[in-house]
Amino acid sequence: TAECHLPHLIKNENVVNFREQAFAWVKKYMGGPWARAELKHFRCKGMRGDLTNYLYICKLIQWDGENDGLKILKLEADFPTKITLKVYGEIENYVGFNKIEMMTLNVILAERHYIPRIFALFPDGRFEMYEKSRQLRAPEIRKSEVTNHLADYLADYHAMVMPFGKYGGRLEESLDHFHSMALSTEFEDEDKAKLMKKIVRYNIDEELETLKDICFPCHDEVVFCHNSLGEGNLLLTGHKDDRRVQVVGCDMSSYNYRSYDFGHFFATMQFDFGTSDFPYFSRDRSFIPSEEDRREMILRYVRRLDLPVAHQKVTEEKIMEYSEKFMLAAHFLHGCWGDCPG
Repeated sequence: TAECHLPHLIKNENVVNFREQAFAWVKKYMGGPWARAELKHFRCKGMRGDLTNYLYICKLIQWDGENDGLKILKLEADFPTKITLKVYGEIENYVGFNKIEMMTLNVILAERHYIPRIFALFPDGRFEMYEKSRQLRAPEIRKSEVTNHLADYLADYHAMVMPFGKYGGRLEESLDHFHSMALSTEFEDEDKAKLMKKIVRYNIDEELETLKDICFPCHDEVVFCHNSLGEGNLLLTGHKDDRRVQVVGCDMSSYNYRSYDFGHFFATMQFDFGTSDFPYFSRDRSFIPSEEDRREMILRYVRRLDLPVAHQKVTEEKIMEYSEKFMLAAHFLHGCWGDCPG
């Protein structure tokens, strides 16, 4: 059983590794058998599946002397013995991040079944119901059954009314924020420092101004958006006979221009973030969605909105136009975000 080490998240200097920190959290916030367990009964292992949080599987075990092995503790009332721990990661660096809003958002989304059931919220993250899953990879995301599901998902997600600021200016603020963070980044590693100097020579100040001229002013609808839809935030859950796509990474959600969700998704389809070596992603240009593929997904989305026939074509063309522009914005944001330390 692997122990997870994440020193920069450990606030208590008496804690020597992340397993101890996670154990302290479950004892304090989960209750039941978790509160009575000893460290020797606790296991914690890192997992993939979210671009903005650190994910871990936590479980309770006990020594079975007769069988000379380990077995899972029996379920006790409403307390599971295997849960998912999500610790806030890079999202805390995002412009406009507000922990109170984050917790409110998570409670609402869990109640509406957009994210798994939440067992406990705490300042550094949350405990959720564990569901066996794996990340969808870039080739799988292009399949029509996946894009159709995501079109329906976005139509329902965008229809939600949420208790947060309803303005579209956050996208422009985010572009400025990460542009500024990227320019102020300094690396001690010589190779990374050289690479950063090469990036700056592309004159990203001018790139940002050109991007703003292309994207703004924007007359798209402002709705409640996911803001990070794409590979890395798409899981395949369930069992062999009941597989389903689950969208995660909802912590980035806010009111935004509707077409940004499509632009972000289309822009990231060409990337595979499952690479373990630097720069931790690979690119396949053949995965860039064609105009026909983009239109097919957008058309399904528009039909689910149940708009009057006269409005459907106008909405389809507007999303096609703005999503193409916002693909550029998504590339710029990811480029600057990738330059920031974290």
